[in-house]
Amino acid sequence: MSGSQRPNDQMSLPGFGVPVDPMTGERLSPITFSRLAQLNETMKVIRQVLHDLDGTTMGSRPGDRRMALAFTKLDEAQLWASAALLDQYGG
Repeated sequence: MSGSQRPNDQMSLPGFGVPVDPMTGERLSPITFSRLAQLNETMKVIRQVLHDLDGTTMGSRPGDRRMALAFTKLDEAQLWASAALLDQYGG
């Protein structure tokens, strides 16, 4: 950081606790940020349901190949949905 900026000015820049679009570096709008947060929380719930069905715990490996594929597809869905939100609301 430049020495000419005060500490409070530096903390308001993107990347210092401010949500930013990873592709553009632009600040996320409050709407986009809240929708991404909602998506993240929903994915955590779905992931917990899959673990419950599989008889495993959060952070552990799935029990079989099909459940591992389900977790992989869930991750893929989250990536696509996040990209769609960023495209739709433009950060």
